Amino acid sequence: MEMKKTLIILAALGVLVTLLACEKETYKLGDTGPAGGIVFYDRGSSEEGWRYLEAAPAETEFTAQWGLLDTDIDGTETGIGSGKRNTQLIIATLGENGTAALLCDKMDIDGYNDWFLPSKDELDLMYNNLSQKGRGGFSQKMYWSSSQGSNNLYAWRQSFIDGTQIMKYNLKNFTFSVRAVRAF
Repeated sequence: MEMKKTLIILAALGVLVTLLACEKETYKLGDTGPAGGIVFYDRGSSEEGWRYLEAAPAETEFTAQWGLLDTDIDGTETGIGSGKRNTQLIIATLGENGTAALLCDKMDIDGYNDWFLPSKDELDLMYNNLSQKGRGGFSQKMYWSSSQGSNNLYAWRQSFIDGTQIMKYNLKNFTFSVRAVRAF
């Protein structure tokens, strides 16, 4: 009888530990994310496998070209949640020449290797929710997005000096700053 009670208690403890392990942590804007970056977006609920966007740590920032001129990347979008797919499209089309996107995709920070180049609107969230609040260690420079411009010569970038988003005059072979992001 004593053995049966012990087994029941152990089973109950096992269930409790499992429930606690499954409980998801919540984050606020500006919190350190699981990969050591900074949370800059919370869409309120977990859909399609993610709820938050996290900017990579400042020390991982780099400069790079966006990619080749005169190569159309069909299907890139500007909206929140499109950066990962944009990055995949750039790499699928440009391969090793999709410099900024490829370097983001190859990042591994503390075992997290799901980084991507942010879309135009994701980059704007980083500017407004982090840089404007003195968080994230952003330089007052221009940053690339993964969103192609209106033709195959240009891509969107954003000034982290004044927040201006510009497509015109941003030839894809120009070198600007890059900060990778990940969704979780």
